[in-house]
Amino acid sequence: MADPRETRLRQGLEALERLGVSPNRATVAELAGALEADATTALAVAELCGRIASLESAQLLARIEADARTDKLLRREARRSLYRLRQKGVVAVEAKTGSAAPARSPLAGVEAEGFLSLSDPVGDRLFWILKSRAGSGLFHLSTVVNEPAGLKEAVLAEASRKTVRGLREELEARHGLRLVEVDWRYCDWIAAQGYERARERGAVSESAAHYPQLRLQLFAKAAEPFAAILHQPTDASRASLDSSAALFEEIELRQWFLPEATLAPYLARYREIRESPIVLDRSAQMSRIAEIVQSAVEELFSAAGASSWQRRLDEAAYFFTRTSRREAGERAAAGAAAVDREKSGRGIPFCEELVRRSFGVFFAREAEREREEKASSVLVTPDDLRAEQARQRPRGR
Repeated sequence: MADPRETRLRQGLEALERLGVSPNRATVAELAGALEADATTALAVAELCGRIASLESAQLLARIEADARTDKLLRREARRSLYRLRQKGVVAVEAKTGSAAPARSPLAGVEAEGFLSLSDPVGDRLFWILKSRAGSGLFHLSTVVNEPAGLKEAVLAEASRKTVRGLREELEARHGLRLVEVDWRYCDWIAAQGYERARERGAVSESAAHYPQLRLQLFAKAAEPFAAILHQPTDASRASLDSSAALFEEIELRQWFLPEATLAPYLARYREIRESPIVLDRSAQMSRIAEIVQSAVEELFSAAGASSWQRRLDEAAYFFTRTSRREAGERAAAGAAAVDREKSGRGIPFCEELVRRSFGVFFAREAEREREEKASSVLVTPDDLRAEQARQRPRGR
């Protein structure tokens, strides 16, 4: 006995071909037009829409499902395709029975809730926007934005408040990732700005590529610039700036180090010194290394780097203040203001300490690697030569 679904699907595909619509290249607009012209295409249209990850496709499927009140097979197909789209991060806007899907989402109002996490060592932080759904439940838009790379992930899901609360508790208990409430407009602006940065770099991930469609289901207007300063502006004390290196005592910042890729140009200069056939005494060598470190302090926090670090420190100031660590919040705020003002890390204890810490990790790794190589090598290195010269120098009486 023939499978009813397969039979209707084949008939629908044949009807699409007769209407001049290629199933392999059809757009949502073409599928919608074919559905209006020939009702026998409905099942095929529902199946094909599940392959097109877009808001328009989800809206058409929502309309098909709503209209298929007495057609269980078609309703099931529409729901199956909607499920496939949700797995790709596309959630349908509910359609009114017997009418076209609304052009404007019922969630286009301004009321929403926002949450943010503190940046991790590589600059990733999590942003949530929660918005009430028509009827019950929430829309949960979750994004990961990197400084300075931009938007990395975007997922829209339907959830209950209990589910969201449980997820928040699990993130903190299992991963040490704490989320604090923040104005949703900040989350919206940072995610939108992050998407544009990733797009300009030509590095939009598969997950982030759907962000414009996902956001459109929550807000009708484009994201608006939100004040870069999250906290109330204050006159940062000199003491807060001078003690800003103490921020690394906070548990969330203890693992903050600059990635090796960020330090790559400076590490290359360091290796040139170590591998140079010109033998430098230890004092000259240390002086050259200090110059390299200072160059990193000045350059990594200049221009675009200053804007990125200003955002990270500003968010840290807000985070620490919201978690009852006022002194740490003042230190982070002072650091953010100084980076924004100076466009350099010179003279800013937080920046100088971050660079020194990061070089220290690299130097430790290099020393271990060199010890391992030396143990298995018979070659004479510049360091060996320096050591031998030191041994041969006459000792003072």
